Amino acid sequence: MTFVPTAMKSTRVLWIAIGILAALPAAAFAFVKPLRVVAPTLMPGIECPSPNICIDNAALLGDARRLYREGYEQAVAAVGPFRSAPRVVFCTTAACADEFGLGRRAAETAGDFGMAVAPRGWKPFYLVHEMIHYRQAESLGNIAVATKPKWLIEGMAYSLSGDPRHPLSKPFEQWRSQFNAWYANVGPQDLWKAAQSAR
Repeated sequence: MTFVPTAMKSTRVLWIAIGILAALPAAAFAFVKPLRVVAPTLMPGIECPSPNICIDNAALLGDARRLYREGYEQAVAAVGPFRSAPRVVFCTTAACADEFGLGRRAAETAGDFGMAVAPRGWKPFYLVHEMIHYRQAESLGNIAVATKPKWLIEGMAYSLSGDPRHPLSKPFEQWRSQFNAWYANVGPQDLWKAAQSAR
């Protein structure tokens, strides 16, 4: 039986822990594609001509800026001002959307890190929907957005984004209706305070 001094064991455990902690961000970036909005320029073909707008086709930057401005203004009118302007990655190709894990979704928000928009998501109501999710993460926290009732999180985004689709598919229409009933009693002034206690 070989005797290993306690100090050597502690040092080895410390180095293993440091290695694991160092590898976690890289693993998250590689396997949790929506988190790639944190550093989108590491993806091939993505450029960020401004801190909050990234795109895979610079020829459409003007359209992306107009859509961002319109979505931002509508989101602020619906849920109040942002603490920081959201970063949006505008994809014009399916390959770009796949890099950010969008699959069949029009867009997706990764908490208060930012969002990616697929080619079919270049419509104001989609962007407003995702910006509302960003604002939820700012106000309620990323964990709360993942754990709060869907009728609150998704219902709010579908309702306050002005989504023109009526009815939505199940269960989204039910969530929107449930949110609307709740919101009628709460109102915009108390939205975030009431949302924190919603169950």
